[in-house]
Amino acid sequence: MKSYYQEIQNVVNSALDDLHQQHQSGKLIDAPNANIQFLLRWVTKAIKEQKFDHCVATDLLNWQKTGRSQGNKLALETVFRRISAYYAHFFAHGSEDVTDAQIEKLLDRMEALGWEASTSEAIVGQGKVQIYTEGQNSIALCANQCESCFDGDVLARPISFFIRGNHAQFIEEAYKAGFMLHKRTDYKSNVKYHGEYLVFPLNQGKQLAEIPLSFVA
Repeated sequence: MKSYYQEIQNVVNSALDDLHQQHQSGKLIDAPNANIQFLLRWVTKAIKEQKFDHCVATDLLNWQKTGRSQGNKLALETVFRRISAYYAHFFAHGSEDVTDAQIEKLLDRMEALGWEASTSEAIVGQGKVQIYTEGQNSIALCANQCESCFDGDVLARPISFFIRGNHAQFIEEAYKAGFMLHKRTDYKSNVKYHGEYLVFPLNQGKQLAEIPLSFVA
């Protein structure tokens, strides 16, 4: 089985390469609606032919489903270019370790922005947990994971970030700190009123990463 972070790049880059070849050959005009229709057909063909590893099957099916409901409103070329550029930003020169120091720096940054941070509660595997905070924005990490997910200072196992409030701001700041976030839930998680995001060792997640709204491909 191929690694997700590699295969999702293979998918979007293959699609964009095929689109470019169609333009170069004169078989397809470079216009938004034409490009969207080509990419939707491309996705359907990729599913039918099982062209890519199973780890990206959900993404392909989601794009096909969204395309059927939104049609030309789905800016699939833009979606693919953003994914391609975002993953290239993290992996173009190989994978880098995620460290404890990076997480500490991110927590300090979120607190400087007015967020409340908690790392003292056992969360994962504890059933439903409620953390009492005064502000609208809060971030929590499981105290046990802060120990068990690291080998020395390096992240060795996926670690959960539990988030309440401005998710978009958290995604932005995590990106600046060198993290790819992988969403498990917007709202319902082990921590009441908090969503959950995973950070994987080497940022090599097993699902599509969240891309900051400000990121420009």
